[in-house]
Amino acid sequence: MSSKDPLTLEEIWICPPMAFARFGQSATPMENFSWQENNYDARSTAETEIVPELTFEIGPTGAITRAYVPDEIHFRDPPTPGSDLRSWRPVSPFFELHGRLSNGYEGVLTTEHLKCLGLSAGDIHWKVKTANRKAYHYTLDKGDLIKAKVSVKGDHYVKQTLNGVSKTPSPTSILTGDNTINLGYVQVIKATSDFPQLRIRITPPAGLIHAPTNTATRDLTGLIAPNQSESDFLEKLVLNLNPDSPWPKWFPTPVGDNADYRTNPGGLYAQEPDTKMTSLGFLDDSGDGLIKVSVPSPAANDDEPLTAFARFTCCPQDFQPDRRPFVSIADGLADQVNREQVLDPAYISGDNWAATEAEIGDLMQRVRETMEASNLDQQNLRSVLANAFGQENSAPFKSQAPRIGKPLPLTQSGRAHHARFLAYEVFKQFAAQDPERFIGIIREPTAEPAEYNKKMPALMRGSDSSPMSLSQRQHLLLMAWLNEIQKP
Repeated sequence: MSSKDPLTLEEIWICPPMAFARFGQSATPMENFSWQENNYDARSTAETEIVPELTFEIGPTGAITRAYVPDEIHFRDPPTPGSDLRSWRPVSPFFELHGRLSNGYEGVLTTEHLKCLGLSAGDIHWKVKTANRKAYHYTLDKGDLIKAKVSVKGDHYVKQTLNGVSKTPSPTSILTGDNTINLGYVQVIKATSDFPQLRIRITPPAGLIHAPTNTATRDLTGLIAPNQSESDFLEKLVLNLNPDSPWPKWFPTPVGDNADYRTNPGGLYAQEPDTKMTSLGFLDDSGDGLIKVSVPSPAANDDEPLTAFARFTCCPQDFQPDRRPFVSIADGLADQVNREQVLDPAYISGDNWAATEAEIGDLMQRVRETMEASNLDQQNLRSVLANAFGQENSAPFKSQAPRIGKPLPLTQSGRAHHARFLAYEVFKQFAAQDPERFIGIIREPTAEPAEYNKKMPALMRGSDSSPMSLSQRQHLLLMAWLNEIQKP
């Protein structure tokens, strides 16, 4: 382009495209942190560690009042005077506006870029909407669908509340009158000379449980712990839901040809201890949200502005952020869009072999870290009930009695066994020594659902209540890798 041509905005996107906002009752968000490379020093764990990163404190006017790298990460507030209660701090992610300009620049957009484009922060328009669909998922009644939305210009910096209301108001809606459920907050961050980037922040709700106003009259015996009174239990609930809505009366279709498999796995909703498994109508303040940003583009062929989207989920805390799951959100997405790439021999060989080895090594590190977050002894007992309703010898592993030094024998043995595989060469040798045996101990993702057994990953329940497995892409990659290491 000529130096005299006006600068134009050609494309925009939001970074990150997806993030998790995690519940917290504290007014202070958690410090920022990241995963650092595993430490393989002689006296280190060789496992994932988290380290503090640049953290922003945001003032009431949306300005960054402090930017610093903390000495440590605080998951909870200090105890309050006279009490042992410690509030969890929320995880409140930022989203940045990125773009590509006609001069070749690609990256985060700033106020200086807007100025060069003849725009201002007020020309940017953010729309955020979120919804809690849990009750609607079961009842399919639109009155049980809770939605919230906020529209805000890029120069409006006051925090906005995502007030959830029933999508279809009626006398039988789950929320009636002025009742709402707080589904979080939205705040545009005010750009400054030190931090000129264009950002928006999502702050999650506290993680409260909402229940019908008549909950005290329901049978709560299946929920109240032996050392807890009913009054203490009720005090922890927000009693603002409509008892006349379908959700507090709903129960699943009996097992059989007409069974409703949306209830699988069971135990995903609070229920009365009756044979029908009648819902108590409880609902938390989680939600799935969509962020849309619009920016005018005078050079476009039409009058439509440029738009971009990002997604967020408000959900519970991650109590072990330094222990990565062996099947992550990224693995699930890769399985959906890039599953077949691992079937190409060129993908795992030649110049790509080092990347293949790194991916397999990382997988085994995450397997070990998942083990550290699991109680195999308890899961082995649960599997007995899942397999054969408690029949003798139906446990995948022989139960072991606790003993001195090994209060959780299966758990500790499993962790010790998988610790060896933190060393990639050890795992590679283990698999190559007896490939047929190795194949036999890995559960196939496409196999028919079966009982819990010793196949890996053992004892873990998947989202459909069947034994969990690797993703199909992970399994295909593992088998292709196994075939490669057997070559002379």
